[in-house]
Amino acid sequence: MNVRSLDPEVLKHRVLSQQVELMCRVSVVPLLGSAFIAAIVAYAALEDSGPRASAAWYATALAIMAVRLSVQRAFLRRPRGPEELRRWLTALYVLIALFGVIWSIPAGFMLPSSADNEVIMTVMFIGATATGISSLSAVPHAYTLLLIPLTLPYGIQQFLMGGNRVWIGAAFVLYLPVMISGANRQTRAVAAQLRLAIENEALATELATRNDELREQVTQHRLAAERIRKLNQDLESQASTLRTVNQDLEGFSYSVSHDLRAPLRAIDGFSKLLEERMPTTAEDAAESRHYLARIRANIGRMSTLIDDLLAFSRCGRQPVGMGELRMEELARNAANEVRSSRTGSPEIIIGTLPPARGDQGLILQVWTNLIDNAVKYSGKVAHPRIIVQGREEPDRLVYEVIDNGVGFDSRYTDTLFGVFQRLHGHREFPGSGVGLAIVHRIVARHGGAVWARSELNQGATFAFSLPKVTFAAPARASVAEEVS
Repeated sequence: MNVRSLDPEVLKHRVLSQQVELMCRVSVVPLLGSAFIAAIVAYAALEDSGPRASAAWYATALAIMAVRLSVQRAFLRRPRGPEELRRWLTALYVLIALFGVIWSIPAGFMLPSSADNEVIMTVMFIGATATGISSLSAVPHAYTLLLIPLTLPYGIQQFLMGGNRVWIGAAFVLYLPVMISGANRQTRAVAAQLRLAIENEALATELATRNDELREQVTQHRLAAERIRKLNQDLESQASTLRTVNQDLEGFSYSVSHDLRAPLRAIDGFSKLLEERMPTTAEDAAESRHYLARIRANIGRMSTLIDDLLAFSRCGRQPVGMGELRMEELARNAANEVRSSRTGSPEIIIGTLPPARGDQGLILQVWTNLIDNAVKYSGKVAHPRIIVQGREEPDRLVYEVIDNGVGFDSRYTDTLFGVFQRLHGHREFPGSGVGLAIVHRIVARHGGAVWARSELNQGATFAFSLPKVTFAAPARASVAEEVS
């Protein structure tokens, strides 16, 4: 509820309702005290008024007090609307006035004038007015309705008796406005405090509502920021994919414009030479065979380029299956495949390789390309030696292929994994320059990374990493094994 939106009539009703509720709660003990004082007055009236009159008066006083208590308890059970509140307040006003009338009867009729009875009446009036102002001043006019019928008849009686009694009557008449004025001030103070409490409650409700709205806005902003972050990640991923595709297209364009056209030009040139110089002598026949061999070599090179391009394209489109990879077994299979396709007997040592998770066929292709690359570039040293090793790091698995071959200038490391990027001449080390690009693409699709380090004539190390996955311990530990 907004403090500014509080209707004045609604606020007035709530204040009055809480005033009545407060009076009903605090008047229980004063009523019990009044019952005790009434018993003293009834006992003092026994001698002159008799047991019946004294008992009747006391019973009537107790009955009115009981009805008041019952009405007050019923009022406290639930909230009341404006019309219902006025009816209940009227009933309480009537009971309070009746209570004052009942208490004025002993002074006028039951107790004769005597010094002892004057003391009793003084105690009765002081007690009644004191308890009344503490319990009835919360509600407007309630204390007045008690005090006037309680004291005014006794004051008038004193005036009528004349003599010194006039002073007592005058004192009672002056007593009334003083006590009523004090009660009214307490009533206004209670009303002001209750109004302030209601307004504070409305303000607290409004603040709680605003806080809830602010929290909701903060939550919405956080969700919006999270959506923006995810969109940015998606955009970055798409941009990365586009960059990769563009790089592949650039490499493909380069191959079409250069690598694929060079063999075709050679074929065309040598074919023309054959056409122009048909063999007529033995020397011409040998030269023709030489030209034909060059033609076939270039045709083979062009076929290899096309096959490698197709393999590179397939590794980008092929779905990646995720399963447990026994890396040592894959590396051994790749080493055996490389050995069977090349002459010579390079030493290939497979160390302990931690298991990983990924596509078995694609990762086997990674091992095959890296080991074949190491064998090729270490083929011209006296004792070629390739070491395959791996290790676990806190958040990834790292695998390395180390050779003692010709190496390369480390300044060109970033160009190694592009399509058709070569650091050595084709005649020196045959190849299409697609193998490492395939390695890069496969590892990237597994969420890993590839890199290399080397110096000229000091060998090279090609490495890749995969995300770390925990597997159950193998039945027996792997040991370094030389593949022969």
